[in-house]
Amino acid sequence: MSAVSGTRVNLALDANGGDHGIDVTLPAALEALSQEPELNITLVGVVDDIEDRVDFASHPRLKWVAAESVLAADAGPLAAIRKGAGSGTGRAIQMVADKAADACVSAGNTAALVALGVKRLGVLPGLRRPALMSDIPCEGGMTSVLDLGANLDVDARQLMQFAIMGVEARTLQGGPPPRVGLLNVGHEEGKGHAVVQEAHGLLRELPLNYVGFIEGHDIYAGKADVAVCDGFAGNLLLKSSEGLARMLFNELKEVFRHDFRSRCAGLLAKPALRSMLEQLDPGKHNGAALLGLGGVVVKSHGSADATATVHAIREAMREAQRQVPDRIKEAIQRYGAGEST
Repeated sequence: MSAVSGTRVNLALDANGGDHGIDVTLPAALEALSQEPELNITLVGVVDDIEDRVDFASHPRLKWVAAESVLAADAGPLAAIRKGAGSGTGRAIQMVADKAADACVSAGNTAALVALGVKRLGVLPGLRRPALMSDIPCEGGMTSVLDLGANLDVDARQLMQFAIMGVEARTLQGGPPPRVGLLNVGHEEGKGHAVVQEAHGLLRELPLNYVGFIEGHDIYAGKADVAVCDGFAGNLLLKSSEGLARMLFNELKEVFRHDFRSRCAGLLAKPALRSMLEQLDPGKHNGAALLGLGGVVVKSHGSADATATVHAIREAMREAQRQVPDRIKEAIQRYGAGEST
């Protein structure tokens, strides 16, 4: 199946999701529309003064759909399914299910987003659960890591399926076949618990570019293009990476403010530092794809600002254009990796 890059994409954006709601989603939507002429955005949510915030007549590719409620930030899966249908999150996902949108983006609660995604869009045939995937900076580029928190407890077959999903999503970026690594506590064959040992055996049987076990530091060294793990380890890895990046930002600022010499050194090093810090900035890589659903859903970080939200919107647009769900469905069938096999 060929990618459809350049085709128009209708995207539903959860207006109230995240820490900042409409104060971030509206400017992000306007900025994304200015960058992407093939993009239409429908904001979905509860905002009493939305007509005072934006002149929709001046933005023909921006629309508004009112929701009935705002899903609580701490809503669990059951609460999301019972009460979330009329929320901005629920309605944005339903628009994808109804083919009124090609993709949706939300910065809302991850557990609620996964629950509503599974309920409204369904999981692709042969898969048991979706997985969150995002990029982490590494030497020479980016490593795509999944799962990042959708599944805290997984079995070996799920890890194998995550690898296939990650490869299909990563392949669309071009280049040679992605190298797949399985996160473990060591490289040796006998290391790790029974689940990763079994997954290791399954992955070796697939025609993937599987490089075997990798450790945490291998991700940052760029030893794999796709790193596979359970959601517990993946979420810890992601949050640790974000915390480390923020600490580096703050430490460098303090170092170059220390005295006159430091300020002079900072001015000389500014171009190189800016390039490095942009590579490490979590906001530059915002947007975790919820792979394995029957439609495109992208999770934006809850604390994302407008710039970071634009990155999530563009990620969802690319996935819709490249028909990622269809490619994953075909790959699972091609490799005989479904649950019924």
